[in-house]
Amino acid sequence: MCTSAPDADDATKTNHYFADYEVYDAGQCIAWGQVTLASTTPGTVVQALRMLAAAQQGVAVGAIRLRGVSRL
Repeated sequence: MCTSAPDADDATKTNHYFADYEVYDAGQCIAWGQVTLASTTPGTVVQALRMLAAAQQGVAVGAIRLRGVSRL
């Protein structure tokens, strides 16, 4: 069964995430890419993925648009 909810019985389990993103400047998409993350705190995954993508591209976090996030 597929679910997006975290497993209630294993709060310390490390989940792996994949995100596809675009980088915007002045309203135009100027780059794109993918990032991965291993995390035990699902509540901060989106913020962490955006920070990783921004660091990878050398831009501000606000320039990153996550197109999709998947828990692997």
